Amino acid sequence: MDINKVHSYAKQIRGELAILTEKTGENGSEPTTDKVNRPAKKSKTLASEGDGEDEDVSNMTILMAIQRMENMHVESLISLKRVEDLTKQNASSIKDLVHAIEFQNKRLEKVESQVGSMENKLQTVMKDNALLKNKCMQLENYQRRMNLRISGLPERAGEDVKKMVVDLFSQVSPSIANHLPHSLDVAHRLGPPRSTEAASHRRVIARFVSRTHRDQVWRDARASALLRERKIFLTEDLTQEDKETRNKLWPLVEKARKEGKRAGFRGACAYIEVIEAVKPGAVALSSPRGFVKSTRAGLISRDYRGLRSPDVAPDPPYRLEPTAPS
Repeated sequence: MDINKVHSYAKQIRGELAILTEKTGENGSEPTTDKVNRPAKKSKTLASEGDGEDEDVSNMTILMAIQRMENMHVESLISLKRVEDLTKQNASSIKDLVHAIEFQNKRLEKVESQVGSMENKLQTVMKDNALLKNKCMQLENYQRRMNLRISGLPERAGEDVKKMVVDLFSQVSPSIANHLPHSLDVAHRLGPPRSTEAASHRRVIARFVSRTHRDQVWRDARASALLRERKIFLTEDLTQEDKETRNKLWPLVEKARKEGKRAGFRGACAYIEVIEAVKPGAVALSSPRGFVKSTRAGLISRDYRGLRSPDVAPDPPYRLEPTAPS
């Protein structure tokens, strides 16, 4: 057998066996003294120089390399198994998440449907609420039209407020003095009691049974010299909303009065006089209240336009009075 044709590791093994045989002898005994000092024979490199082969390795090195490869293979298998288990767990978790998301989507669709239905109901309730609020305000305003508020009436201990108000209104409106004891339902002070030494007196609210008698007193009070002398003022009984509306409209009324126009309030509506010259040839003028009056060329028409808000266009004229030119 040609040794040059065998593998390099086999060549190495043959060299090692030859050296071991020289050291132990034929029968495997310990080497003799004369042989101990003999230098060991070195195996010559059987491979020729420059042939490009790798260095020789031992069987133990090969076994260790194989063992390492086997260990790496086992570790790879373990890692793959672990990855497979994790993949199965992730797949199961994803499946559970998909079911949970589908369930939540169904609940969300149901909630959206309920929210849509509730929004429609809310819109209906809001409309009904606005309508009821408006009706309540109208009813309250209508009830308050039977009342008058009195400011500046002196307050005394043990006073009979109703009798004081009847006496006052009898002087303001003598034509209905006999009806006032029966037309006046109730009168009382507003707010908690104050000491008699207080600088100001509590206001009085008076409620009438007859709207006709109430309006008569209200009209007579505007030109009453008695009230001006005693510094007693009568005002309408307004709601808070009407008061706020009047405060917004007051600059317009004040401006009209400074311009010489007649202006005032009726409830929450301000009425300002509008003066326009009637063109020649006009025959009749009318208003929503039904006034139809003949006019001649050169007369001046006076009508009143109602304002309920500074930002809203005025109402059509409600009264028309032909007068002589100024």
